[in-house]
Amino acid sequence: MKLFRLVSEYRWPIYIGGLLTMSLVACGVLVFVATRADAPRPIDHYYEAAQSWDADAAVLDASRALGWTVTFDLPADVPHVAGMPRPVDVTVVDRQGQPVAGLSGQLLANRASDTRLNQRGDLLGIPSVPGRYRTLVRLDDAGSWDFRIDTHQAATRFVHAARVTVPRDAAGTMLEAASR
Repeated sequence: MKLFRLVSEYRWPIYIGGLLTMSLVACGVLVFVATRADAPRPIDHYYEAAQSWDADAAVLDASRALGWTVTFDLPADVPHVAGMPRPVDVTVVDRQGQPVAGLSGQLLANRASDTRLNQRGDLLGIPSVPGRYRTLVRLDDAGSWDFRIDTHQAATRFVHAARVTVPRDAAGTMLEAASR
């Protein structure tokens, strides 16, 4: 009975002490997790990306001003085997609908839900179809992917980013890109 009476008389200091103790333990756990040697950085090269943000924004604005349209396609005539790179065709046309030939650059396929699946591939022009480029990237998981192209044509740099939904059976399916 003495214990209940003691707790009853000092319940507010006990509550406040308990809350402070829980807060200190939670902060200690956060500091431990954040300062481990194997703790990942939230975004790769985030400091370097922040330094070049203004220049990247200017390139994005210049790319939008060109008025070029980008379409992504997983070709139906090429079979896909899980675990192997899959061809992705990129078609670039200008404002008037004319193909844009002579581009060189890369396609970055980023999976927001699992960054270990991110892929990068060089764009190569298809000689028989002007304005159409192909690259090989591994897209085994169906769902949303962020496709980004970074290309050059002489002194002109063109970048484009789109969220693409890769269907489970992607053979022969045209992927419409929802521009950001």
